[in-house]
Amino acid sequence: MAGDGKGTPKVRALGAELREHRELAGFTLRQLATKLGKHHSVLARYETGEKRPEPETVAAIMTALDAPPSERSRIVELARIAGDANWVAVGDSSHRDMTTLIEYERTARTIVEVATTVIPGLLQTYDYAHAIISKWSPHDAGVRTATRLGRRDVLTKKNAPTFTAIITENALREPIGGSPAHAEQLRYLAAAAEADNVEILVVPSRATEWNPSHAGSFIHFAFAKGEPIVYIEHFSSLTLLHSPKEVKAFQDAITTLRDVAMDRSDSAKFITELAAEAEGGPSHDDSGRGSAELA
Repeated sequence: MAGDGKGTPKVRALGAELREHRELAGFTLRQLATKLGKHHSVLARYETGEKRPEPETVAAIMTALDAPPSERSRIVELARIAGDANWVAVGDSSHRDMTTLIEYERTARTIVEVATTVIPGLLQTYDYAHAIISKWSPHDAGVRTATRLGRRDVLTKKNAPTFTAIITENALREPIGGSPAHAEQLRYLAAAAEADNVEILVVPSRATEWNPSHAGSFIHFAFAKGEPIVYIEHFSSLTLLHSPKEVKAFQDAITTLRDVAMDRSDSAKFITELAAEAEGGPSHDDSGRGSAELA
């Protein structure tokens, strides 16, 4: 039934796809609603994931938008399976995954990202991001890098979400892009951490006990409307979790990592020290901060 599964990852992804196709076709919500004979508020709820549309309704929307047959079939199929609580997507779905991620960032009230290998996308500089993307997707690296940098605007918009980045020391030390790009990235992090809605916490390396950062990266999204979602990106697949039991496990992991990490002030100081190292300044390895052992 329509409405079942509202707020699940698939319903939210479906809504993001419908909104993107509408905007690409040049329709406002009211214009599309008039063409379909529906109230614009209903279409708005479809696009935000608050209401799950029937596959037949999605087919009518995509037809009204004059979407290509292949896209129409893909979106209608997504509508058929949108009620599932969790979602594992595999294969060549990078555009869809990015559309989903941007929608989550746009609508989230709070975002917590645990980053164990690279700096979070919302905090990346151009050179750092391009160094990653040019290896991962060289044929359209410029466009993808620009898109990634555009995502940073969500942190400075009106009613911006609260963003907490829990970053491992190992991720901070990896000189992706070379020393100049690495130093610029670290300086950008230090500046970004001064914003009221941005919190950066560093998890020291050389831990003597396991902690949740050893299990890998993830993003936790909390929304003003709807239940939280956990986003886990793999090399060629994506997992989205919505069921309360599984989401709570990641919330508990965040609580643990807050205890393990340096506090906000020490984290900022440590990042500044790493930036000086990357710029060729004196090393601070002997301070004990960079090789802190965790009890």
